[in-house]
Amino acid sequence: MKNIAHRLFNRKTDDHFVSAEGTQVKILFSSENPSLLGKTMRTTAIEMTPKSIRLEVEHSIEIDSVLDIVVKLDSSDRSYNLTGNVRWRLPSPEGQYHIVLVLRERGDIRTDFKAWKANFEQNFEYSQVS
Repeated sequence: MKNIAHRLFNRKTDDHFVSAEGTQVKILFSSENPSLLGKTMRTTAIEMTPKSIRLEVEHSIEIDSVLDIVVKLDSSDRSYNLTGNVRWRLPSPEGQYHIVLVLRERGDIRTDFKAWKANFEQNFEYSQVS
């Protein structure tokens, strides 16, 4: 398990940015997770990139689940409606779960994925993880 976690969170293929401060994430919907239906769950963002978000959540969310989320910036009135697929899930030391949500565009509902990617560097105070 330690080897899997090490490979997952220490990959060198993409730049990862730490950006949990001043950011709120709410999970609005996931049809694959009936326990989340009708609930808005506040989560903690641990890492963010223009293409993915690593979250800490209370519930064990199934891998390959589609999540609709809203990301709200404390420093702005802007919020982003995003959709992503859960690609990884690991238990966290605090008894919760870390999930990696790979963001994507959707054709059937409105998302702000293009704006998220275009505005990422100007909207977030971040430091590059080496």
